[in-house]
This record gives sequence, C-alpha cells and structure tokens, in this order.
Amino acid sequence: MSLFRTILFAADFSEDSKEAFRVACSLAVEKEARLIVFHVTLPTLVAEEPVYKGQRSVHFTNARRDEIRHESLREKMREFYCPAHRLTVEYRTNEGLAAEEILRKADEVGADLIVVGTHGSTGLRHLLAGSVATAVIRGAHCPVLAMRTHDRLKHTEGIRVILHPTDFSDVSEAALHVARSLARDAGARLVILHVYPFNELAVPEDPRDFRAALEQLRERTDGPDLKHPVETRLSKGDAADVILGIAGEINCDLIVMGTHGRTGLRRLL
Repeated sequence: MSLFRTILFAADFSEDSKEAFRVACSLAVEKEARLIVFHVTLPTLVAEEPVYKGQRSVHFTNARRDEIRHESLREKMREFYCPAHRLTVEYRTNEGLAAEEILRKADEVGADLIVVGTHGSTGLRHLLAGSVATAVIRGAHCPVLAMRTHDRLKHTEGIRVILHPTDFSDVSEAALHVARSLARDAGARLVILHVYPFNELAVPEDPRDFRAALEQLRERTDGPDLKHPVETRLSKGDAADVILGIAGEINCDLIVMGTHGRTGLRRLL
C-alpha cells in the first residue's frame, strides 16, 4: 500500500512555493496519490451598522463568503500551480487563519501528508519563529514535509539521501517509519543520526551507549528491500547545528524527523 494516498499542499502564491509544489507533484505521481492545493485567505471584515458620530470603537464581523472571489482565486491557483506532468489536482480555498484552516482541511480530507514551504533563511532555527509552517508541524496529525524554499535545489535528480535525526523516542520511531518507506520507494540512502548534548557542568554521557542504541536501530531498519544499507552517525553538540552540518556534509535531499507536539513555552524549552 502506498504511504501517501492524499497529499495536501498549502499554497501561498509565493514564487518560492512553486518548488515545494513541484515536490508535492512528484510525490503524487510516484504514489498515485490525490493532490489537493489549498489556499487560505483572510476573511473580509465589515463594520457594524449604524456607526454613530463620536463612537469610540467599531465592531467588525466577517462578511458573507464571496463565491465569485473564491472562484477567481481558484482560477489563479490553476494558473500559478500547474503541474508539469499529467496529474489530476484539486484546487480549494477557505477563509480564516492559515495554520488553523490547513490543519482543519488536512483532517477533513484525511491527508497522509501536508506539504508546506518555509521561507526562513536560518534553517532549522526558523522553526522557533512562530511561522505558519511551525504551527502546522506542531498541530498536524500526519507527516509534514516542510520545505525550505528560499534557496533553489542544486539538483533535480530527486530524493537520493535522506537524513533521519532520532532521539530514540516513540515519536522518532514513527518518523523513522516514514523515512524508511521513502528511502525504499526512492532507492535513496538512509542515514540515521543521533546528537547528544555537550555540557561541561553535567556528568559526561558514555557515547558507547548511544552507539549500541544506533546499531540496534540500524539492524531493525535495514532490509533487502532497501537499495542501500542503512547508515548511522553519532555526534555531540547543539542538535540543530549538528543536524544542519551533517545534512550539508552528506548532500542530504530530505530531513525526516519527529516533533513532540508540545506548545508554547514548554515546547521552546
């Protein structure tokens, strides 16, 4: 059974998002999946009536949905997000807050994957910035492909190297399942990475324990259906910096990692 049967692409009409759309189309073609392109626009607000002279505040309410406006938006989407290959694409729109509506639509259509672009210029650290992509990653009930589209891909050969950072949690285990399935279907290398923190004030951790855990994970993950044997990496330092460094070192095309779904200050800590 295909891993992704319904793919939801979050459209924002930016030039950079076209690259994320291309990837969504590629996955949909390869998996014969349903592809839904979804755009969220802010609702039109109208002032209450009547408004009296000298009134200190005015209350606004959402105007009735303008179907002509939404059809115009969908027509614009068909032109802006036109697949390069023969592919049936559904174009949908809604009004509201982008992240909330994307998550709601994903649940409504039973999406197996959400593809969303992130325009940040600082890699994984952008995920602390409170963007739409961050909110979607935090709240989604399915895998999310958050693609940094600020820089164009250096090659178009597809997914050749997949990096899976793990902390050995159940959430990471679920992400590893996705990473392995993608590596199998794409014939890609799969590299499993664990980063343990460096803290001069804490009792030093024995890296042999982490190597043993990585080896057990490699043995469970490897198999004859994979084109390349599973590889492992162990490193020490700041997780975000190390992950980005290793990704560049191995010419990684895709990072697949889990998020624990915590919110607010607790998540940042």
